[in-house]
Amino acid sequence: MTAIPVERYMFTVDEVVAAILPNVGRARELELRVDADGYVVIDVVAPVAPAEPLAQKQEIPADDDTFPANRPSQAAQPASAEPGPKESEARILCSTPLFRAFLEVKTEEAAAKILVERCHVQRLADLDRTRSNGMNLRHVVEEFEAWKIT
Repeated sequence: MTAIPVERYMFTVDEVVAAILPNVGRARELELRVDADGYVVIDVVAPVAPAEPLAQKQEIPADDDTFPANRPSQAAQPASAEPGPKESEARILCSTPLFRAFLEVKTEEAAAKILVERCHVQRLADLDRTRSNGMNLRHVVEEFEAWKIT
């Protein structure tokens, strides 16, 4: 057997993103992944700023260099209480007995808890925040579909 020399470099996601995209250094959450075509995808997620009443809106000076998510909200629209499409899909899956059998749980609540863990989110509503979170759900669904065939 011939030894193959390998050079390994290790960087944190924050270091990589800061080197590639220096203007997003103040982002709240970064998601780094490699897609099916081999492209490195970086999702920069800023937290949703709470809506402010119209009377409290402030003008942003032209020279303001704060991260956009730290600025006052531009559109004071109340957050929708209606679940997004990925969250709805996840809740429907959790209510399906066959999907619960796939996850090896008996209740919808237990299925939702495991699905949150498997999708690497804090709650099902986060599935609609980024494309990456939605793709995590797709991977679980693909595993489920493969499980049904076997």
